[in-house]
Amino acid sequence: MIALVALLAAAALALLVLLAGARAQAQDLRSTLQAREAELRSEREARAAASAAQAALEARLESSEEKQQKLQETFAALSRQALDANTAHLVQLADQVVRRAQESSQAELDRRARAVEEIVRPVQESLGRVDEKIGKLEKANDVTAARLVEQVRALAAQEEKLRDETAKLATALRAPAQRGRWGETQLRRTLELAGLRAHIDFDEQPVAQLADGVLRPDMAVRLPGQKTVLLDSKVPLEAYLRAVEAPEAEREGFLVAHAAQLRAHVDSLSRKQYWEAFAGSPEMAVLFLPSEGLLAAALQVDPALHEEAFAKRIVLATPATLLALLLTIAHVWKQDAIAANAREIANEGRELHKRIADLSRHMAKLGRDLERALKTYNGAVGSFDSRLLPAARRFEDLKASAVDVQLEPLAEVEVLPRSPRPAADEGLPEEAN
Repeated sequence: MIALVALLAAAALALLVLLAGARAQAQDLRSTLQAREAELRSEREARAAASAAQAALEARLESSEEKQQKLQETFAALSRQALDANTAHLVQLADQVVRRAQESSQAELDRRARAVEEIVRPVQESLGRVDEKIGKLEKANDVTAARLVEQVRALAAQEEKLRDETAKLATALRAPAQRGRWGETQLRRTLELAGLRAHIDFDEQPVAQLADGVLRPDMAVRLPGQKTVLLDSKVPLEAYLRAVEAPEAEREGFLVAHAAQLRAHVDSLSRKQYWEAFAGSPEMAVLFLPSEGLLAAALQVDPALHEEAFAKRIVLATPATLLALLLTIAHVWKQDAIAANAREIANEGRELHKRIADLSRHMAKLGRDLERALKTYNGAVGSFDSRLLPAARRFEDLKASAVDVQLEPLAEVEVLPRSPRPAADEGLPEEAN
C-alpha cells in the first residue's frame, strides 16, 4: 500500500508539472497580448501625432475648412479601419495561439496520463499478486500454527514420557545388579566403538583360578606379544544420584560420600591384583566408570583421588579416556600387523631372489650349451663348404647329366654369426668361460 501511495503521489506530481507548463504557456500568451497592446498604443500615439499634424494643417488651412473637415473625416475613417483590422487580426492570432497551446497542453496531459497509467498498471498487478500471496501466506500460517500447536503438544507428551522413563531409569539404576549390567554394557560398547572385536581383540570375563579363589575381571584386552590389559567396570551411583537430587546446601555431603564409594572400589580392585593372576598383563588394572560425571563429581571434592589410584596401580577411566587408550591399542595392533607383513614380504623377497639366482644359473648353462652347438654347427658348415661342396660342383662340371642322372641344385648353407655375450648382472652368478 505504501508503494501504491508513493506511485499515486508521483503521478499527482507529474500532473502538477504539466499544469505548471500550461500556466507558463498561458503566461507567454499574455506576454504576446501585452506586446500587441503596446503596438496598439504606439499606433494610437501615431494617430495622436497625425491629429496634431491635422491641427497644424487646419491652422495653416483655415480657409479650407471643408477640405479639412473631409480630410479629418477620411483620416478618422482610415484610422478606425486600420485599428479595427489590426485589432481583429490580433484577436484572431491570440485565439489561434491559445487554442494551439490548449490543444498541445491537452495532448501532453493525455500522453502523461497514459504514461502514468502504464507505469501504475504493473504496480497494480504486482499489488494484486502481493495481496494474493498474502492471502495464501495467511492460510499457510494458520495451517502452520495448527501444526505447531500439535507438535508442541506432542513434544510436551514426549517430555512427560521422557521424564517418566528417566525416573524409572534412576529407580532401576539404584539396584546394584542393574548398575553392574549398565556398566558392563557401556564398557562393551566403548570397546566396539574403538574397533575391537569380541573373542578376537578382547575376552569378556576371563577366569583365573587361584589357590584362594577365582578372579574374573570384566574385560581382558589383548596386546601384541601375548600381552593383556585388564578392565573392571564399577558404577558408584547411589550417592551421586542423591547429590543430583539434593538441594545446593546438602549436595556437598553426598558428593563426599560418592568420592568415598569410588575410593572403596579403587581399594577393592587394588587388593585383587589382577596383574599377578594373568600372565603378560602390565602391573596395573583399569577401573572403568560409565559416565564422565561420576569421576568429575568425585574429583570435585577429592582432587587427590587420581594420584592415589595411580599409586595403587589402578587407572581411573571414563568412556572418553578409555576410548583414547583403546585407539592406541588398536594402533599398536596395526603396527604389529604391518611389521608381520614386512617380515613376510622380506621372506618372499629372499625366496624370489633365490629363484632368480637359480634361473640365472640355468640360463647361463643354456647359453654355454647354445654356444657349443653354434660352434659345432659352424664347423660342420665350414667342412661342408671347403670339402664336400667343391667335390659336388666338380661332379656337376663332369656333366653327369649325360648318363640321364637328374641332379638337384645345391642349397647355400651360411655360417651363423656369433653374437657377443652380454655381461653378467651384478649379484647373479656369471657363466664359465
